[in-house]
Amino acid sequence: MAKDIRERILIEALSEINCRGSDFHMDDLARDLRISKRTLYEHFSSKQEIVREAIYSLMAEIHEQHMKLLADTQMTTEEKIIGFFNVKSPNIKVLSVRNMNDLLVKMPDLCSELEERSKKDWELLEQLLNKALQSKEFKQFDRFLLMHMLRSAADDIIEYFNEIDHDYSFSEYMEKCIRIILYGIKKDRGQSTNDTKA
Repeated sequence: MAKDIRERILIEALSEINCRGSDFHMDDLARDLRISKRTLYEHFSSKQEIVREAIYSLMAEIHEQHMKLLADTQMTTEEKIIGFFNVKSPNIKVLSVRNMNDLLVKMPDLCSELEERSKKDWELLEQLLNKALQSKEFKQFDRFLLMHMLRSAADDIIEYFNEIDHDYSFSEYMEKCIRIILYGIKKDRGQSTNDTKA
């Protein structure tokens, strides 16, 4: 029972983060869950702990989906690469990048912890790109450069959103990036004016 309440609190906390960033209140969280504020504090010591655990649980869920994606034998490598950045949690429709950034600004210690936890997902992507290099779907490409480009895109996401005055999830943004890149490395994309004839 206690585990169920904890899970409900974490799922609802993600929704609050999505809607209000770091400005959500424990009173709102308790009201939305139809529990007392005291019950929140029986399971978590602080709002910061709830936020941290909620984001960690989301990251763990995404990592699990990445593992399943890599193990899928029905998908092509291209589908897996696109799907890698299109992983969505059933617990939350869109985690706003702006609200997430606002949260990280107010909880800077969380930023380095998230970066450390995300390393294993970047390593899975690297494995996927190695498979792409071994497949006949793609031209030969510089895997290190591609990883650098994707990581740079991830690091510069807020700057990009400030320029376009738009907001969507990290996965939607990264999926757009990888689709642009895949157009350049796919073998069957068609001959462009810049291509030299073999």
